[in-house]
Amino acid sequence: MAKVFGLTDREIGRVTDKIGYGWRLRDIWQELSKNPKMRGIEFKRPWDEILSSAARLEDHFRHLSTHCGGLVVVPDEIRRYCPVEISASGLQVLQWEKDSVEEGGLVKIDILGNRTLAVIRDTLDLVEKNYGRRIDYADLNPIDDPETIKIFYNGDTFGVFYFESPATRQVLKKVSHGLDLERYQAMDHFHLNVVVTSIIRPASNKDIRTWVLRLHGRPWDAPHPLLRPVLAETLGVMVFQEQLSQAAIHMAGFGPADAETLRKVVNKKHREKRLRDFYAMFVRGARERSVDEKVIEKVWQMMMGFDGYSFCKPHSASYTLVAYKSAYLKAYYPAEFMASVISNGGGYYSTFGYLSEAKRMGLKVLPPDVNLSEIKYTGKDRSIRIGLMQLKDISREAKEFIVHEREKNGPFVSMKDFLVRTWQHVRFEDTRILIKAGCLDSISCGAARSGLMWQAVAFFHQKEDKRTPTLFEKTLDSIRPDNRGAYQGQYPKSLVLKYEMDTLGFYLSAHPLDLYLNKLRGVDYIRAKDMGIYVGKTIKTIGWLVTGKTVTTRKGEAMKFISFEDQTGIYEAVFFPRVYQQYCHMLNAARPFILKGKVEEDLGAVSITVDAITFADRVDSDGLWVSGCGLRKTSMNPYFKGKSVKA
Repeated sequence: MAKVFGLTDREIGRVTDKIGYGWRLRDIWQELSKNPKMRGIEFKRPWDEILSSAARLEDHFRHLSTHCGGLVVVPDEIRRYCPVEISASGLQVLQWEKDSVEEGGLVKIDILGNRTLAVIRDTLDLVEKNYGRRIDYADLNPIDDPETIKIFYNGDTFGVFYFESPATRQVLKKVSHGLDLERYQAMDHFHLNVVVTSIIRPASNKDIRTWVLRLHGRPWDAPHPLLRPVLAETLGVMVFQEQLSQAAIHMAGFGPADAETLRKVVNKKHREKRLRDFYAMFVRGARERSVDEKVIEKVWQMMMGFDGYSFCKPHSASYTLVAYKSAYLKAYYPAEFMASVISNGGGYYSTFGYLSEAKRMGLKVLPPDVNLSEIKYTGKDRSIRIGLMQLKDISREAKEFIVHEREKNGPFVSMKDFLVRTWQHVRFEDTRILIKAGCLDSISCGAARSGLMWQAVAFFHQKEDKRTPTLFEKTLDSIRPDNRGAYQGQYPKSLVLKYEMDTLGFYLSAHPLDLYLNKLRGVDYIRAKDMGIYVGKTIKTIGWLVTGKTVTTRKGEAMKFISFEDQTGIYEAVFFPRVYQQYCHMLNAARPFILKGKVEEDLGAVSITVDAITFADRVDSDGLWVSGCGLRKTSMNPYFKGKSVKA
């Protein structure tokens, strides 16, 4: 709505960044009527009208969506069977939604890609290139491989398909809690992980905990003897979609067709109306089999708890097999694997998150280089080389030509050699980015990057003036570093970091938290790797936000799970609704945080339940927190004199 009113992205961001998530527009509108300066924002015109209009549009359809892989197959022209319109991208889109397509008798197929297959492909290609060993994907069956099993046992699945989310890694740690590795290997760990892929879903925490406790020996039984054959493999917890259909068949006498239709309906939105008849049918059939009313209701609620996110068992099994192949490659070829993960766009985390994980694995991350970098990331031995793809705002033609020219005519030997060989395809703007990113440091012949920049300026200026090559070479010689001392010496560290952020999008030569050590010197904080020692205690810790997920409680309140990291490790933080509502406007900033909260442990999985947060650059020189955490330093602030405060 703000865009419709003509506001720019920056103007909109100034307001939305402060509001944060977890608020409905109607709630904001009501809050503003009581407090015109909510959260320190003064909503001047036209924001009052924008919010009023947006609140009226809330919960209405926003646009025509298209399924990412849904295809409809017909014998000839599609327009003979269904109304069609052309989408913004120029594709033919059916004007029926998917259920109407099925009811119309058309064949609908969902054809989805899986980027992890590309990750595995690229890893295998790097392994062959580095070691001359070709591993065939079909022959890669590492289910019983000890090192692969360790990946799941330790929850070290960062980058491993479908097992890398914070929630899934926490569940893996709970599954292996109290089990030594030998006992874990002796169990059917593959089946356990098949269960994990399907049980990880919104609002399933209670089911996960129940299943893990039963896995570790807690007695259990099915809600009714008729369901024992259905729930035996998952310890009485309904995990797979087939179990919903089987429960209807075993306990209420459904036929296969009705049971399958019920499964589909449960997994749809706006299902309430269609479920009424199925509910009556289920109750009637269960009563005929002398099932108690309370048990009927309990089982029905269990079936309704799927919320459309669980998998069919074959789906889970196939995903888990791909995960085992990924884990095998991470265990034996970590550099090649992590490079391929990043090259293919990663999964749950940002490029910075994956590079941090690579460093925690003991891998060395090397900067981009015109002679050593491919377009994609590459890995070998214990090192990852950043690819030219990571450079921001550099043209595709420039990246491709650099690699092509290097392979055809050999490596570049100097700045002059690079400019002469590439200038027709690599623009000055591209060269400038390469210099700032340090890609030309290895051929600088002792010049600092400022000196390289002058050489590039002189070269491209000469080309524009169409001067003779002889004059150009003299110009280059005249600004060699030995003749211009101003360009000699170590490039300033502060500028190196600035240019890394400008060109790569993250800091490479330092962890972001390293830049705030002076601010944090007086703060008594606990490091991530030591957090497990402080279970049950309230602590302060620091962290750089890695990723997060907002969920809704059963009461409809927003809360958030966030992964933070410091220089020693990654940890999980929980923001319950009250705290999340207070600080959600701060949780989309790429800045260092100080968190205060209680360390919790649940079956071996450690996290911190947050009470308060602030930005690390809001810590004063005495190490005391200033505004942002509900704590105040009062000694130098006369405003608080005589007032009751927390300090």
